[in-house]
Amino acid sequence: MAFEDLKDNEMVGILWSGGWDSTFRLLELSQIEGLSVRPIYVRDHGRPGMAHELAAMREILPRVRDIARARVLDVDLYDRGAICRDFPNEGISVAYGRLAEEFGLGYQYEAFALLCEGLGIRAECAVEDSPRSKAKRAIDAQCLLVPCDEGPCGRLRVVAKGASSDAATVLGRLDFGMLDVSKVEAKRVAQESGWMPVMRRTWFCHAPVNGKPCGTCNPCKDAMAEGMRWRMPPSSRLRYHVCRLRSVTAKLWRPRNG
Repeated sequence: MAFEDLKDNEMVGILWSGGWDSTFRLLELSQIEGLSVRPIYVRDHGRPGMAHELAAMREILPRVRDIARARVLDVDLYDRGAICRDFPNEGISVAYGRLAEEFGLGYQYEAFALLCEGLGIRAECAVEDSPRSKAKRAIDAQCLLVPCDEGPCGRLRVVAKGASSDAATVLGRLDFGMLDVSKVEAKRVAQESGWMPVMRRTWFCHAPVNGKPCGTCNPCKDAMAEGMRWRMPPSSRLRYHVCRLRSVTAKLWRPRNG
């Protein structure tokens, strides 16, 4: 099936990493009869966690299909470097640079935007309800949310609050179905729906240590801060607390001006 088929109203593309939020959304979409869902993964060969994400997706996909009412297609794989080379867009990249400086927006969002713009498609992005979410902060500051359609997916898209905004430029081809769902709420729904055997196979750490979450990357910090510490083994929790202690100590000993 050609990737352009994502333009079909009954086809939904979803940016999937094998992580908690995007897997939860994949499961939600998989329960909608008559829908076809195409997962999309952007490979970043410079991130040590990529192999774990790919392994998680290989385990998860057949289990999602086993319980799906929708048609869940194979994962489309794209390389971040190739996206930036093949689909350059100065307007998106300049706007992303400002968002990265102001909000600390992750570099994956530039790749997502370039890919969707270059292919002329839309894709869901699982940005959850979290005070730690840089993407959500950018959306709240610069965008309004409008429904994508009247269908069963419950997706929203962003438009600029004013004449234009960097967030609307970068995130304008992404759809959002989880902006009102926290990680803890997703866990509650997953438990009620019988999805936890799938959700426990998700992966989130960007820089694993000996095959376990590092405890110090942003996704690990999110897990510890947002009621998901049960996912972290003792060694990961220890590194997290040591990292926090070092951060606090560095601030206390930082020379004060004047």
